[in-house]
Amino acid sequence: MVGKLISSPRGATYYWVERHADADAPCIVFTHGIAVNHHAFDKQVPYFGRDYTVLTWDIPLHGRSRAYQDFSYAHAAEELEAILQRERLSRVILVGVGIGGYVCQEYTAQHPEKVQAFIGVGVMPFGDQYYSAAEMRQMRRVPMSVKRLPEHLLHTSLARARGQSSYGYHNALAMIEQMPKREIVQVFRDTFEDRFTRREAIDFTCPVLLIVGALDYEGKFAEYCRKWSEQSGYPMHVISAAAHNANADNFDEFNDVVGKFLRRKVLR
Repeated sequence: MVGKLISSPRGATYYWVERHADADAPCIVFTHGIAVNHHAFDKQVPYFGRDYTVLTWDIPLHGRSRAYQDFSYAHAAEELEAILQRERLSRVILVGVGIGGYVCQEYTAQHPEKVQAFIGVGVMPFGDQYYSAAEMRQMRRVPMSVKRLPEHLLHTSLARARGQSSYGYHNALAMIEQMPKREIVQVFRDTFEDRFTRREAIDFTCPVLLIVGALDYEGKFAEYCRKWSEQSGYPMHVISAAAHNANADNFDEFNDVVGKFLRRKVLR
């Protein structure tokens, strides 16, 4: 993949793109979750690169994009739009894991006409109707819980929540260990502070697939993903033997499920 960056007054955002030989091939944008980076999709790039242009990126505050000021999901969506404009990609398939799914939802709210499909992995929905006041308060307290953990335990516990398989765990741990505790705490603080800025649910006009790992016990992501599916009618698939980063923990099943979904909904 070719690595590039775009700059804004808030900082530099790094991304990687692999162009398909067919200039008309659809583009998939993979957006990772909290405290990891674009390597979360190392098992997706070669698989989907056979049929699609593939773009991965380090969202603001993560990976090589860590030196970033004034984080918000709206600003992250603006950085993504700047990337897509530079690459002359007018329509995209969005795949987001965890908070990466928030970025995808915000991008869809800003540019609904550009999104061909959305696949959310362990993603909770925007929209106050999905949460009680007590649940909102509980989520706002998560950064304080993170702050209490010693650095080594913080690294290993975050990695274990994201990967139960040997590959999934070590893939997550290698990325998480690149961030010292103070940066992880700041990431949790900034991303959770902005979580309820957008109060309304996103009205998707494109095909949607929700995915959860059968072993995803990270917070309440899986619980709210199921609630989202039940209330919206969006289909949901449970990936066996997978934790929060289901795309890495059981990549064979994930790639097969997403590939079939896109062949039905996008490549038809």
